[in-house]
Amino acid sequence: MGTESNSTTLASSRNTFWLSRSTLEKRLSFSLPVYQADDFSIVTTDLASNASFVNYVRHHRLTHLATGATVDVIEKSIRKILFITSLESRFYRERNVLSESVHFKHPTCLGVIETPWESLIFTSYIQGRPPRMSSIAKTVAPGIAEIEALSSLHLNLASSWQAPKFWTMDFFRPWYMLRSRFNYERYLHSLEELARDDDRFADLPRRLRALRPILRREANGAKRGQRCFCHMDYLRKNFFLSPQGLQMIDWSEFKVGRVGFDGGSYLSAVFRRSDMERFMTVREEFLATYLEVLDTRFDQQQALRNLNYFFLQNSLWHFLRPKTIADYQRRGKLDLLHEKYEYLLAMPVTSGR
Repeated sequence: MGTESNSTTLASSRNTFWLSRSTLEKRLSFSLPVYQADDFSIVTTDLASNASFVNYVRHHRLTHLATGATVDVIEKSIRKILFITSLESRFYRERNVLSESVHFKHPTCLGVIETPWESLIFTSYIQGRPPRMSSIAKTVAPGIAEIEALSSLHLNLASSWQAPKFWTMDFFRPWYMLRSRFNYERYLHSLEELARDDDRFADLPRRLRALRPILRREANGAKRGQRCFCHMDYLRKNFFLSPQGLQMIDWSEFKVGRVGFDGGSYLSAVFRRSDMERFMTVREEFLATYLEVLDTRFDQQQALRNLNYFFLQNSLWHFLRPKTIADYQRRGKLDLLHEKYEYLLAMPVTSGR
């Protein structure tokens, strides 16, 4: 992804509701008041996206015909179900919460357009290279702590009329919790099939199924904790190292979650890609930094319990998917897969670090 190249000044963002999507020129005029169709040429490139309900993500390069100056804009279209506004567009309506961020850099939001059928989000284009997630623990930890501190204060200061809005965005709503990624038992059949051919895995389905009441208990405890904005998608594709700092993009998994959830999301992403030795090193590095910078308003032990809960929930879903098991079989890494299952079973969910 790329930076605003050369520099026509980008406008401050705005929100509106339209009855139809209209033309690209009209959408750009809304987001960029400096844009005049006769003064610019446009080159549009479709970008890859596999997020749920995303119609498309497009990069528009606008070139001013008289000066050659360019402006790069990202347009993201998210379809609605039953006219319900996407969580990502709702996040961008609250985006000023993170305007004072230091540790993560966020692309400028240029405008949000709502139609009855889709949300259209316009942001600046950023450029950089994806980092190795296991190498940026000391940067990610204060970035997460900063988001938690800023957004928790915002939620606490919100007026009473805003409470229903944030309630619908909360992680613990049934329409989120029923998703397969929060119900790992649906995938246990994949492990049972593997166990028929490999005795090492024979007793694992039973033992993993026994984690359900533990997760339910931890979820109930987390639900009563401090709320904050959570990105929840700490994958390599959503971060870029740039001259301006570590850029964070793509809030498609955004929820009003709990302090610690994003730490669990980050560590589960590292757990997916690392051997156990490397993971344990990153975990210790991340936790040491995170606890050092965690806002003193938050209870450290509860934050760690929330982190472990979300880590376990995410990791069970990933490592029980048929696709993951097949990949480990193909690469001859079943020993490592077994080691990761044993780690998840032995995790001290309630005992912090």
